[in-house]
Amino acid sequence: MEKILIVDDEEIITESLTGFLSGKGYYIESAETIAKAKEAIDRDIFDLILLDLKLPDGQGIELLDFISKSKEKPIVIMMTAYGTISDAVSAIKKGAYDFIQKPFRTKDIEVIIKLAMDAKRLNREIRELQRLNAEKYGIKSIIGRSEKMQDIFKIVRKIADKGVNSVLIRGESGVGKEVIAKAIHYEGRRSIYPFVAINCSSIPANLLESELYGYEKGAFTDAKEKKVGLLEKANRGTLFLDEIGDMSYELQSKLLRTLEERSIRRLGGTTDINIDIQVIAATNQDLERLIEENRFRKDLYYRLKVIEINIPPLRERKEDIMALAKYFLVSFNSQFNKNIKGFTEEAEKILENYYFPGNVRELRNIIEKICLLEDAEYIGAEQLPSELSGKNQQNDSKFEISKAFSIGLEQFIEGLEKQIIIEALRRSDNNKTEAARLLSMDRSTLRYKMKHYNL
Repeated sequence: MEKILIVDDEEIITESLTGFLSGKGYYIESAETIAKAKEAIDRDIFDLILLDLKLPDGQGIELLDFISKSKEKPIVIMMTAYGTISDAVSAIKKGAYDFIQKPFRTKDIEVIIKLAMDAKRLNREIRELQRLNAEKYGIKSIIGRSEKMQDIFKIVRKIADKGVNSVLIRGESGVGKEVIAKAIHYEGRRSIYPFVAINCSSIPANLLESELYGYEKGAFTDAKEKKVGLLEKANRGTLFLDEIGDMSYELQSKLLRTLEERSIRRLGGTTDINIDIQVIAATNQDLERLIEENRFRKDLYYRLKVIEINIPPLRERKEDIMALAKYFLVSFNSQFNKNIKGFTEEAEKILENYYFPGNVRELRNIIEKICLLEDAEYIGAEQLPSELSGKNQQNDSKFEISKAFSIGLEQFIEGLEKQIIIEALRRSDNNKTEAARLLSMDRSTLRYKMKHYNL
């Protein structure tokens, strides 16, 4: 039963409201002074307070400061026979939900109370959603015992607490850049609004602009209907731009203007639309080098890196490897209905000494594959992929060298190059930019070789 406290020194008003609201299913208490109202608020938790503006021991607005300090803040509706617009504005600025002038009809106060209670329930649901999202995506959900990750968590907490419009996250593919981006969003004040993510390298340059900005019907040949862009969808929330280094130079200019003016215009549109968003960009590329090569705008770079977070690769935070492996094991045990109890000491050493070029994503994939295919009580060295321990490398290399004499050096080298490119694409989840980085070659060179080998 929802509780209402009536604070009014007019007995006829108090009795009338008590009788009416009790009949509507509310639990009612009353107080005729500010002092007695404070006693009641200290003693019990109320969902709503009907507060008279003028009381024997002071102005009702004075009670708003006291109410604001209570743990469970009730909704306050001010009542007065001497109301003015300035009184209403002052009360609402101090936290009152609404303002009603006496005399009023019981039907009017019933409507206001119902709307206020609905708002309170909605706020409660929003807070619960925030709590659940913070549990699922916030800092506490991220495995990171290392000092480097703990330092990143401190930065995330500060960003979430203060609110920052632009963040740049840097790190190799697979380190968890989107995980950190989600933590920034769901730990902050924007958590009840959308988190919208887009990978700039996965969408052709000519389509990325329409994805971000949307378009009006008839803006171009295939624009049969109006489309709302991702920038507009992310309003009041967060837009995550993954692989920002792959965005075309022309679109970078438009994005910079959007970030500065905080407004957009759909393609084919004539009206500017104001937006309030937090932009988190991520990249595994050397943006400074791209700037020198005139492939990335320096002004956009500085606009994005209001706060910069550098996530170290997994090999530089070895204390996180087994913590992550055990976390993934528990998760996949549950998913695949397995009961693998843990790792042997030898398996742990192999994992901790492996280079992990694919970072956390590679570790996750390894544990997932083992849980899917194996039924051993413990994961041992024999369950781990051979490339982790390097046991078969010597024999394999001898076999490969002997193979060169039978097929010829040129064909052998081409076959080897093809296999290396396939492995780089596998480790990067078919991200051509990341595969090119692993192979220390330009993305255009990689695309040429992929076409040559029909990959």
